[in-house]
Amino acid sequence: MSQATFSHKSICVLRLSSIGDITHMIPIIKSIQSYAPQTDITWIIGKTEYSLVKNISNVHFIVIDKKDFLSTFSTLIYLYKNFRFDTLLNMQVSLRANIISLFIKAKIKIGFDKHNSKNLHGFFINTRINNSVRKHVRETFFGFLSKIGIEKRSNNTDINIKYKIDERLIKKKYIVFNPFTSSRNFNYREWDINNYKVIANYISKNYDINSVMVGGNTEYEISQSRKLESENSIINLVGKTDLQELYNILRGCELYIGPDSGTLHIASILNRPVIGLYATSNPDRTGPIDNMENIINKYPLALQKYHQMKIEEVKWGKRIRDPSAMKLITIDEVVIKINKILKA
Repeated sequence: MSQATFSHKSICVLRLSSIGDITHMIPIIKSIQSYAPQTDITWIIGKTEYSLVKNISNVHFIVIDKKDFLSTFSTLIYLYKNFRFDTLLNMQVSLRANIISLFIKAKIKIGFDKHNSKNLHGFFINTRINNSVRKHVRETFFGFLSKIGIEKRSNNTDINIKYKIDERLIKKKYIVFNPFTSSRNFNYREWDINNYKVIANYISKNYDINSVMVGGNTEYEISQSRKLESENSIINLVGKTDLQELYNILRGCELYIGPDSGTLHIASILNRPVIGLYATSNPDRTGPIDNMENIINKYPLALQKYHQMKIEEVKWGKRIRDPSAMKLITIDEVVIKINKILKA
């Protein structure tokens, strides 16, 4: 399909969350803009996630506040009454997203292939992407573009956030770590928070570099972060930054350390060295796709230890629901990665 015959003049993208997945969406949006600059793009997105990408130019955002039912319902009525699209890219299989899609008028509604569908996703679409089996999340997202005739990919992940140096961090070089992940039940992606104390002291002693601890403003994260407040080498910014401030902090760091989380993926799109800690999820599916060389991957070992199975024997995306799995990652392994990066 040539650009001249590209028939999708107005595209609605439905992807609400999460932060990590939103970072993988940025090249999708940029690819559409590059290939078909005259196409109108509307992105339906969650409120928190919007705060990160709101500066992307030439995108009309419709923001869904998932915590406010009345506000969401009002937004959906507005959407239904005032918009009609050539194409909907329904890029989330959650029941919430599927219900939202009912309020979107579009001739073509493209969704995931059967392998990646759940929550009756197939009933809310009329076209599927081609089979996307055992691929990284971003690769699966690019399947939506292939379906509308866009094969040329953009690697642009710039989201137009003005660089501003954080006054708390101007005295010395620093690394960043976020010990925390989402609060979903049986998540078990967090590495022992006391390990970061050992890491921070090692980096301070051997490289004269501070460690900045970041995280959300939940009671759990703030209380856990206080365990490390007495460490002189750790600057505790947990609960003290918004997403754009976090973006700028990561932009200036020497490296990032942490489990699979939105913060890790923001660091990755900024092309910072990333030491990703993986044991309960498969980095080949959800890892920092542009920054995989320094991850520590204990997922195959965890599968064998807790399920006596190999990767090729389990469903793609299977998680290890055991709180001890992250203990498979040792401090010494992380130190080796740190030395490799900081001595380069």
